Amino acid sequence: MAELIGMELVEEFIESVIMTGRLKPPHSPVSVLLIASAESGKTSVAGNKKSSAIACFTDVTGRGLIEICKQSPEVSHIVLNDLVAIMSHRQSVNRYTQSMINAVTEEGISALAMPDGIEIVANGRRGIIACLTTDLAQDGRSWWNKIGLASRLLPFSFAHPGTLTIKIKDAIDNGKVDKGKKDILKVPRIPMDVKFPEYFVRKVRRMADEKAKELKDPTGYRRLKQFRALICGHALRRRSRKAEVNKADLDFVERVFPYISYDKVVQL
Repeated sequence: MAELIGMELVEEFIESVIMTGRLKPPHSPVSVLLIASAESGKTSVAGNKKSSAIACFTDVTGRGLIEICKQSPEVSHIVLNDLVAIMSHRQSVNRYTQSMINAVTEEGISALAMPDGIEIVANGRRGIIACLTTDLAQDGRSWWNKIGLASRLLPFSFAHPGTLTIKIKDAIDNGKVDKGKKDILKVPRIPMDVKFPEYFVRKVRRMADEKAKELKDPTGYRRLKQFRALICGHALRRRSRKAEVNKADLDFVERVFPYISYDKVVQL
């Protein structure tokens, strides 16, 4: 697929994020916002994974998120291919959708008082992988800050350098098009433990604090949880049994660190 040329780091990031949904507590699924200009491959890389742990949607409402949580207990991450489309409904619908995104990505949905009775959701915590263009991400930041959504999502902002653009166009010229095949991502069937040596705990803490300060998060609690889960998810991606955080996982977090921004766009 031409759109995925040069996207290895983004794919590694998304796969590690998906693996956070198979970590034992106290970790919870990491939610992310892929930010890039149109035609940058963000929706392709997010939707190109075939796995029991993810479900992809072009459009969804708050009520739809509830139904996904009720009917698909094996799904840890919900992929929203276009956040603009999802937020193009009536204002009342959008507000409810935003509130449900807030709920599923933090404490989770557990019980709902509906007009026809009380609905119980056994496992209402999910991760969100949403895609948005660069300009719209910056436009919506102030509102997301007000409702607490900005800190719930770990932003990953990227752009194609000129050399990569040429490679992609060459691939299109040579007929390298999407044949409908998806990458199979195998995930553990049950939540797994990942050993986290103290040396890496301290390193990750410093990185999370630095990024929280850069993103103007008041406490940095959520960023620390996200960074800890992300490095463990990468370790689980490397080795599903007896996984342990090591230097390869720290190197990965250091590589993605510059891309974690709502405002700064980094070239791949």
